[in-house]
Amino acid sequence: MDAEDKGHRHGNFPNYYNFHPPQNRLLILEQCGLMTYIRRGLVIGADDDSKLGDDGSKLTLPRKKARLDIAACAAAVGETCSIAVKDDIIYYCDLGCNEGDLTIAMALSLRKAVHHNKKQTVRCLGLDIDSKLIERASNKFSCKGVDDKEKEEFMPVFKDCNLCSGDAHNNACSSFFADSTKTHQEIIPRKMFSLTTIFSTTMWIHINSGDDGLTKFLERACGWTKKYLLIEPQHSGCYRKANVRLRKMKRPEIDVSAERLKMRNQIENEIEKVVTGCGFRRVKIDLEADEQVDDVRTAWNRTLQLYERTEIDED
Repeated sequence: MDAEDKGHRHGNFPNYYNFHPPQNRLLILEQCGLMTYIRRGLVIGADDDSKLGDDGSKLTLPRKKARLDIAACAAAVGETCSIAVKDDIIYYCDLGCNEGDLTIAMALSLRKAVHHNKKQTVRCLGLDIDSKLIERASNKFSCKGVDDKEKEEFMPVFKDCNLCSGDAHNNACSSFFADSTKTHQEIIPRKMFSLTTIFSTTMWIHINSGDDGLTKFLERACGWTKKYLLIEPQHSGCYRKANVRLRKMKRPEIDVSAERLKMRNQIENEIEKVVTGCGFRRVKIDLEADEQVDDVRTAWNRTLQLYERTEIDED
């Protein structure tokens, strides 16, 4: 990586969260009901289709700001109001975490789902290609200002990792679970993440490793995910803007042509195709039964795509 690119080649922008504070995304996820859906699924472990609409992908919730309200959520879908924790540990992975602000904000939101059960904990892993950003994340969230009890309950881990590399990606996840297993003396052959998020990272994987590289990255992310996968893909126009910025800085441009990146023109649909082909289904939420469901979008016009696993290889 060349520092003169200032993040416009790999997405490793310094001071990214000055422009896109974590609360911007969290507010959208809460208001549209996706965060409630995730928390509710991880707490009560509802795997049956009764929580979904007739098309197998929609949940009807009351029109109000989403919050962790087990009784209200259960009533909305006709379930018995009870809390049955699926896992003692909620594992969360953020791919392309930058310096960790959004990673930690998401993890803290997940902790709202475990206050009913003091024995349930959250373990989070953030991966990013830039070792300097990872060092910042580790300094901010892994050590300073965190007491021993909080570390034991939360334990955020950040690692530098080239996500275009299958070996690097798999090794980072494997070592995270190996360390966790040692800490908790678990004997489990294959651990997976309860939730994986990919915020504004797919384009950088795509332009640096092509269609095949992006497809394999998404397949790896799916393979490491047990329950939910949340993706915010950059749309096709973002690819052009990356070169505009490089051109202004008089830096070498990237080949983002449709000839090289055939998935680019319909990138959001192409990503959905790969993920659903890995045993996931797209989740869309109706806030009112008679309301048409549109894609959830950020203020900067990117979709937030939530997927839920429907099948898993127990081997």
